[in-house]
Amino acid sequence: MWKLTELADWFDERRHESDAILDRWLEQAQFDESAKIVAATTHAVTTFGAGFVDLLRLGDGARTGGASGWGHDALRFAAVFPLGKAVQAIRSVHGMAGAKLIADTGGPHCFWIASAKALRQVHHAVGGRVLASVDDLARALGMPSSAPLWSVPSLHFGMAHLARIGAKIGVIQPVSGIREVERLTPRDGSILMLAVHVVNKSRVIGGHAIYAFRTPFGQLRFFDRTVGSTIGGMQRGVFTSIEEIAPYYGATSLLPYEGCVVYNVYVRSVGLESPRLAIPVLGIIAERS
Repeated sequence: MWKLTELADWFDERRHESDAILDRWLEQAQFDESAKIVAATTHAVTTFGAGFVDLLRLGDGARTGGASGWGHDALRFAAVFPLGKAVQAIRSVHGMAGAKLIADTGGPHCFWIASAKALRQVHHAVGGRVLASVDDLARALGMPSSAPLWSVPSLHFGMAHLARIGAKIGVIQPVSGIREVERLTPRDGSILMLAVHVVNKSRVIGGHAIYAFRTPFGQLRFFDRTVGSTIGGMQRGVFTSIEEIAPYYGATSLLPYEGCVVYNVYVRSVGLESPRLAIPVLGIIAERS
């Protein structure tokens, strides 16, 4: 356990003791109106402060692993991160969990599988519904089913079809290496679709499609069609580097050569959300009164 986590736990224990003292004091004051106001205000302040103290637990969720753990850390991160960006980052965490559920349908359809996962991660809706499968994407594009998916000769071809169903995409750009991937991958919950050469000992043996994204803490991660699949009795998680993906395709390396951003268009106004901050305090005062 982190030392800062121990400090946060200590604060919580003292806060609960304080609540008990306030309750006893209210009873002794025979629930006088002025005493109720003082007690409610004190309790509201300590509860509000607890949210900031919980920041000391930042990183605990990542240590436990899983989408739930990352989600808890993302919520803590939201307390110190500009609200709009924080909400986008949190939605990205939940979107990543949803993307894992989109099954790999097999066959030479890596672009469509990666696209279905990517659109699910950025919460892109088609006809009011987010994608739940590659079949959903196929139907949205007018393909009869996931079996005879169209072949994708280039990233330009594939991205043009994603734009046709309303995905907000950027300009396709050449990518010369991992530094370009780092530079082009946004930090707002958007993703970077990548076309890569599959290379075995300096010889190109095929093409592939994956995407890059950033965690709420800015870490670069990679999503392949295998993510979410059960391999060797364990569920395949996201990749921390492109090099980790190569062995799954009998390759020594994957070399990105083109990239295109698929934007996370979810935006929430700080002005619209600010009045909600008063609700917990008012609720506590009403409960105590």
